[in-house]
Amino acid sequence: LRVHLCLQDLGMAGGEDAPGDPAEDAGCGSQKEELQSCRSSRSSIPSVSIHVDEVLKILKEFLKDFVKLREDYFEDESLHVRDNSRDAEYWEALPHVIPEPTLKLWDALAEALLEYHRVLSRRARLLSEASRLQQQNA
Repeated sequence: LRVHLCLQDLGMAGGEDAPGDPAEDAGCGSQKEELQSCRSSRSSIPSVSIHVDEVLKILKEFLKDFVKLREDYFEDESLHVRDNSRDAEYWEALPHVIPEPTLKLWDALAEALLEYHRVLSRRARLLSEASRLQQQNA
């Protein structure tokens, strides 16, 4: 039993039938059609055929190598060391990012908007009261 890989998305086509392939011998028509469509789309790229018993071993080797690469990457001390010599300066300057005159202007605008909201709310109440009085007079 052999596993055929069709890796069109990766730019690889797989699935060359091996002589005496059990999938072919068993008459698996849909698998054969799939393999042929995969082959016809990328005929210039060599096929990949992996024995079923080898898949687990290959995956384990890949993961082992992947873990080694990650460990090598994170062993670099320059990634773990952070220069914190200017942290105090940063936190000291943070409250003064927005200038004081701008903060005062925003406070004044907020107060003016609150007053404007109060005026509009009062006007809405007076208009509804006037409307109610007109209905009573009618």
